Amino acid sequence: MPTVLLLESARANGSSFAPQLKKRYDVLVTNTGKIAVSLAKEQKPDVFVLDAASMRTSGDRICQTLRSEVDTLPIIHIKQGPPIEEDESVANSLLYLPFTYRKLWNQIERYVQSDQGDIISAGPFRLNIQKSILTAPGGEQKLTPKLAKLMEIFMRRPDQVIDRRTLMNEVWQTDYMGDTRTLDVHIRWIRQAIETNPTKPNYIRTVRGKGYVLKY
Repeated sequence: MPTVLLLESARANGSSFAPQLKKRYDVLVTNTGKIAVSLAKEQKPDVFVLDAASMRTSGDRICQTLRSEVDTLPIIHIKQGPPIEEDESVANSLLYLPFTYRKLWNQIERYVQSDQGDIISAGPFRLNIQKSILTAPGGEQKLTPKLAKLMEIFMRRPDQVIDRRTLMNEVWQTDYMGDTRTLDVHIRWIRQAIETNPTKPNYIRTVRGKGYVLKY
């Protein structure tokens, strides 16, 4: 998994980004700029996230120090909002609170490089297409090729209702709709893989008379 170095206040507690980041990345957490620079040099993380808002500082000096020491490391700089028009930062991305975890994930994904195959992300999910490995809130697991393809289709079209014929065509290369029990079984299996309660799905939802949709 990609490694994220997070610098935040020791008092962040409930406002810490660490729990959400750990669902998708290896996370190194520190509370001082000096240690952050040392970790960046030693551990070579993929992305550095500076939660300056939690530290009640602009964070500009920390960013400048880190940039001078490790100039190739992508930096995501979090400040308290609202945005200031003349604000400047040496960071690659500047985010102002409040924002959703999804927005932070999306920013990190811009900089994460992987040599383990093509990886797509949607909400709390990451799918390694080449290895058919899905990372979900419940952990990481290996999928069968058909389940991986099914999940890929949903992840590439979040919030879009996908009809059963499209799923049959793209996963099984057939337009035959005489028997869709195979699709039903695979939908059940994918729900078992990602849902806390597969009988009451939160992510892969049935749209009666139409098909299925991925929500997150």
